[in-house]
Amino acid sequence: MSKKPIPAPASPAAPPVALARPSWLPPHVPYNDNWDTFIRALYIIFERDFKQGYPRFRTLPIWHNRRIEREDKYQFEEAFWHLVTRYEWVYNRSTRHDMKERYPDPERAGRLPWAKPILDYEADSEVTAWDCDEESTRGGGTVVRTYVWLKKYDYVVILERQKKERGDIFMLITAFISSFEGKRRDLESRYERRRK
Repeated sequence: MSKKPIPAPASPAAPPVALARPSWLPPHVPYNDNWDTFIRALYIIFERDFKQGYPRFRTLPIWHNRRIEREDKYQFEEAFWHLVTRYEWVYNRSTRHDMKERYPDPERAGRLPWAKPILDYEADSEVTAWDCDEESTRGGGTVVRTYVWLKKYDYVVILERQKKERGDIFMLITAFISSFEGKRRDLESRYERRRK
């Protein structure tokens, strides 16, 4: 009876190749296991990029939702929370309904320093940007949403063009990591439906 040769152990997988970051893209902020310190440091970046000076995109001002929830212990604007947290459906026992609640998302939050540079470097070959007509979340009609996607790094910033008394503006809606296959397909589908 002949013995079968023992197969050689599989060679370890090659380590992932680190992508060479564009020179204009700052490093992400690593989570330090202290949400309070982390979020306060990120808010300083948010203030610098979206509150101080006059941030612009395609020559128009960038505005953000300045509403602050009364029970927010940090007293940070809604726009900021849309850049650093994610929605999850949670069952509410008192109402017996599912409801959306925001939860910390350290991976998403750590990329906040990328949001403004991606908008500033929209024309860079690493960035894909497009406008898309979508149903308004506030009811009735359509809105024009602008997607600015740093595809290789799975990060997207979404703005909405709005008409105001003094002229058009871009409202900062959100920014997030698009690393899930379903989210990538959704973005690619929106790109296919883009305004041409």
